[in-house]
Order: sequence, then C-alpha cells, then structure tokens
Amino acid sequence: MPAIKNTLARKAVKATAKHTARGTASKLKRDPLRAATLLGLGGAVGAVAGWVAGRSAGDTASVSTGS
Repeated sequence: MPAIKNTLARKAVKATAKHTARGTASKLKRDPLRAATLLGLGGAVGAVAGWVAGRSAGDTASVSTGS
C-alpha cells in the first residue's frame, strides 16, 4: 500500500508544479510588469521571512550553559 500512496503523492506534486508553472507563464505573458513586480515582492517577503526564522532558530541554539 505505501507504494501506491507514494506514487499518487508524486503525481499530485508533479501536476501542481505544472499548473503553477503554466499559470505563472500565462500571467507573465498577459501583464509582464505586474507579474514581475508581484513575483519579486513575494520573493523578497519570503527571503525576509526565512532570514528572520533562521535568526530566531540560531538564537535558541546558542544558549550558554553558564559554565
């Protein structure tokens, strides 16, 4: 049974990736400036969120033991 679940999961991921790629390409064709702006803004927000998450995770790992 696990093999069927893995196969279905892979197919779902593949279909989602194709759908996202086609939608992004279509939007870039129709309104390139708006699409590029939104993609850039999304990337910047994601980068900042990753940086903040990395900093907060790094702070907990460097807690001193007091010795």
